[in-house]
Amino acid sequence: MISLKKILLLVAAIALLAFLSTSVFTIYETEIGIVTRFGRPLETLAQPGLNFKSPWPIDRVVRVDQRLLVFDNEPTEMLTRDKKNVLVDSFLCWRIEDPLRFVQTVRHRAEAEARLLDLTTSELGAAVGNEPMAGFLNTEGGDVKLLEVAQLAQQGVHRVALESFGIAVVDLEINGFNLPRQNRKSVIDRMRAERARIATAYRSEGEEEALKIEAQATAERETLLAEARAEAEAILGRGEAEALRLLADAYRQDPEFFEFLRSLESYRKIIDDNTTLFLESDSKLLEALHEP
Repeated sequence: MISLKKILLLVAAIALLAFLSTSVFTIYETEIGIVTRFGRPLETLAQPGLNFKSPWPIDRVVRVDQRLLVFDNEPTEMLTRDKKNVLVDSFLCWRIEDPLRFVQTVRHRAEAEARLLDLTTSELGAAVGNEPMAGFLNTEGGDVKLLEVAQLAQQGVHRVALESFGIAVVDLEINGFNLPRQNRKSVIDRMRAERARIATAYRSEGEEEALKIEAQATAERETLLAEARAEAEAILGRGEAEALRLLADAYRQDPEFFEFLRSLESYRKIIDDNTTLFLESDSKLLEALHEP
């Protein structure tokens, strides 16, 4: 039989192992460990790897995620500067910058995101309230202020969250902007009317520009035609003058031969295969044929 002494030694060994096992803990590379002693965080942070602490229940370990976290807010109704209701949907990226402050204030991610939701709603509501509706829904894309509003809200949330909870808000973006159902129809109708007015203005400007281009093209065409006619008449005049000069030179060189050629030219124009002439023998028309 096992003696009482051995049983007590075995129980003591098991208790000792259980007691020591609570003194060793492992922190993963994505975490930072904070050891709390009787509920109060110690200043020394447990780095990734194998770490030691006082046994339970003296010390406990709170694991703090060091990764970049994303929190998606629900759409929230807000007021613009001109008192228009809008629905703004946003998300933010955050991480724990000061683990000790985080554990001392919010401790858990769910609580931290609840605080971030309150801060985001407050800062984003203030930023939206500084802009009119035209700064968010506008036919001119360059006048939309969504990016500026998101940056302004991110700066405010980051400042308060870092000071109060040790949380750094890396980015805040607006990923949805809509109108409440009761206001949607009137705003859409107004936007349609605005676009129709702009389209009418563009069409009027286009028609006016088309008329200008057509009138300019007509004037240029008439100018080109007039210049071409003047050039053609000048060339024709020079050609006729040159022809007359050549004729005059030919006539001066041999007047009789010139007269003979003119007579033959007249015959070619007057007489063809189907022409029959009845002329007197002394007709001027036959002189070129009678004379040697």
